[in-house]
Amino acid sequence: MAQRLKQIEIGNHIFAIYNDKIEKFEDAFNFLKEGIFQNEVAMIITDELTKKEIIDRFEKECEIQNTMELIDKGDLIIKSTSEWYFPDGVSSIQRTKALWAELLDRLTKRGKLGLRVFGEMSAFFKHGLEDQLLKYEISLEKKFDFPLTAICAYNKIDVERYFTTEQLKNMEESHHPIWK
Repeated sequence: MAQRLKQIEIGNHIFAIYNDKIEKFEDAFNFLKEGIFQNEVAMIITDELTKKEIIDRFEKECEIQNTMELIDKGDLIIKSTSEWYFPDGVSSIQRTKALWAELLDRLTKRGKLGLRVFGEMSAFFKHGLEDQLLKYEISLEKKFDFPLTAICAYNKIDVERYFTTEQLKNMEESHHPIWK
């Protein structure tokens, strides 16, 4: 991760495929910690860890002792995948894009340099929303022209089980870089 982290640029839309949960969340916390230190808002979106587990890991692994203060100020945002992408059980590309725009507007008004997001996508597969996920991902830019840097995190087993070769190619064409 250290080498990949150094190569991340603002605006990257990263497609990351992980073999295991340990590596995935090591990347997540290192990526987000770096964003906090660079005056960016950090956001983690996952159903695989509880809010308490996330807070504990920020405090222990990232040595960020003011985690609750960061959350209260809006500098660290913790959401479940379901809560962010399909709060009413339905995935909506337009709604999600509007949420991103609103969040980016608010944080830039606060003097933040950008938004760093680690989005863990396994919940889409658990809820049978893989088609909506694919449509959403390919609707996004390969590199954002606004200060959003995102890692779209996938479990290798989900990618192999749910995406055809053509769909995987489409995913790769709408992201940069690709981490496997």
